[in-house]
Amino acid sequence: MAPPLASRQITGVVVSAGKMQKAVKVQIAQQEWNKKIRKHFASSTTHLVSDPNSSLREGDVVRIASGFRTSRNIRHVVAAIIAPFGPPVEARPPVPTAAELLAIRAQKRIEKDVRQAARGRAASAARVKEAEARGLPLPSLEEATRKIKALAEQERARAMKGQPAVRSGLSAKEKRMEKRNLTDGERAAIRTQREKEAAGKGAES
Repeated sequence: MAPPLASRQITGVVVSAGKMQKAVKVQIAQQEWNKKIRKHFASSTTHLVSDPNSSLREGDVVRIASGFRTSRNIRHVVAAIIAPFGPPVEARPPVPTAAELLAIRAQKRIEKDVRQAARGRAASAARVKEAEARGLPLPSLEEATRKIKALAEQERARAMKGQPAVRSGLSAKEKRMEKRNLTDGERAAIRTQREKEAAGKGAES
């Protein structure tokens, strides 16, 4: 992978793959100086590395490049697979090149500008006009928001996974508020009903 994307390239081994979405852990071998013994000893460090196409498997010897930050903790991206472990490289999704990564980043940037320009942000509107003047393809607002809506649906489904079904159609907060508004008589009736149910279960056992 060539500059300007890569500022440094390192060779390492994938020690964890498939546990995070489009990210792996790569261990880099290095040496640590012991000032007491005055000798270098084998050591290692671990980096979170972006794997855009999920091409890596645990045990692969890979070359990673710095200078491509994709999240708060991921500042490296896979550049090439030197020695695959398991399935051959031809049977895996291809590792994107530097040009492809920059093109994807530019596309995401213009989509974000289209969304923010629709909300009235002047800087984004100026960038959209500049891209239009340069003859670059501009996505429509619907196309720019499609991925955001899909991600929001996934997050909503993930948040609701494992939660009990709400039979009354109320949210948990609304049910708590409804419970607070009960009168003393209604609370006593509910308590009596629960005691009867508990007594019935005890008799059955």
